[in-house]
Amino acid sequence: MKQTILTALLFNLSLFCYAQKTEPSKTVDNYVKSVIQINEIPGMAVGIVKNNKIVFQKYYGTETLESNKKVDSNSMFRIYSNTKLMSNVGLFKLIEDGKLSLEDKVSKYVDNLPKEWQNVQVKNLLSHSSGLPNWVEFKDISVNATNAEVID
Repeated sequence: MKQTILTALLFNLSLFCYAQKTEPSKTVDNYVKSVIQINEIPGMAVGIVKNNKIVFQKYYGTETLESNKKVDSNSMFRIYSNTKLMSNVGLFKLIEDGKLSLEDKVSKYVDNLPKEWQNVQVKNLLSHSSGLPNWVEFKDISVNATNAEVID
């Protein structure tokens, strides 16, 4: 839920800033602080780029609820299911460019798939309806793992 709120916040923030005629710093800062307080977000890094220039950059709060480490330019955040959205945007850009189709079989792009997977289509992967077994389990990564441990 908080990921959805954060995504909506950043989208609204970008529209809000581009509509501003003056320096957005103070307005953006106040808005972000308000949203953080209302949604009980421990911390975030906010950057706004306009015409290939950073027009706003600020760090708020702590990296996690469990730590007092302040958010900075080296902070890493777990983005979980937001990667699905990013993957879908990239995929649909490829479709717009005519480089692939939702009807294409994944085996067209990935070699050496098992026989049972040969008929899985791109659209199946997007809708999570491929019928593939749950073959990836992260039992070796603790729920309490640090960002560095997860990456390792």
